[in-house]
Amino acid sequence: MTSTLDGFLEGEDGDITYPVPVFVIEHPEGLVLVDTGLHAELTTDTSRLGPLESMFSVDLAAESSVGPTLRGAGFDPDAVDRLILTHLHFDHAGGAAEIPNARVVVQADEWAALGDELLVELGIYNPADVDLGHDRMEVEGDHDLFGDGTITCLKTSGHTPGHQSVRVQTEAGTIVLCGDCCYVRRSLDNEHLPNFSIDRDQHLASIRRLREEQKAGATMVFGHDPDQWATIQAEGVGPGI
Repeated sequence: MTSTLDGFLEGEDGDITYPVPVFVIEHPEGLVLVDTGLHAELTTDTSRLGPLESMFSVDLAAESSVGPTLRGAGFDPDAVDRLILTHLHFDHAGGAAEIPNARVVVQADEWAALGDELLVELGIYNPADVDLGHDRMEVEGDHDLFGDGTITCLKTSGHTPGHQSVRVQTEAGTIVLCGDCCYVRRSLDNEHLPNFSIDRDQHLASIRRLREEQKAGATMVFGHDPDQWATIQAEGVGPGI
């Protein structure tokens, strides 16, 4: 997608074109997906974005929504056991319909915000993207997904009421999927907020929390960082990216 850089880093001029990633985690107890990217309909028609349509330029190629992307990587979308949603914005939860059998893991505060009539009217949330009848686990605060420390939801509110990041413990080291708590590396390094957060104080506190994860040795994967994503495309997700 492309949008204003000010929306990522307050006060910055120009536009930014950036990736919209999803992440697959293979765990002995089941296949886990973090976020679902964009709704397949956005390939040809962006009207479902409503009031946000003029703010984002979407470049979603045919057969590149989450379902075909997973199949192309050798995974069956129907076999995803858990779907962790960092939050419920259209570029993170829009493809939920293509993951029909997963149990959705979402912060309770975030799911409650989906019912906020003003936020829906503004296009911040679209219940038609995510309120599809999935089995759902609403968590409150940090949550160890399998009770073994390998995948932990970290509540990092501020961007939205119930935003969560995801810590993944691998054999090679710890990786934290920041989601939109940190759009890009500069968000973390400089504590540089976007021009809008649902709660700026919470957002700053969450960024500082993630900095502590980094200080403890975790590799941070930022929500939409085009420079980091170029490295990921070349080398994959791993320590040191």
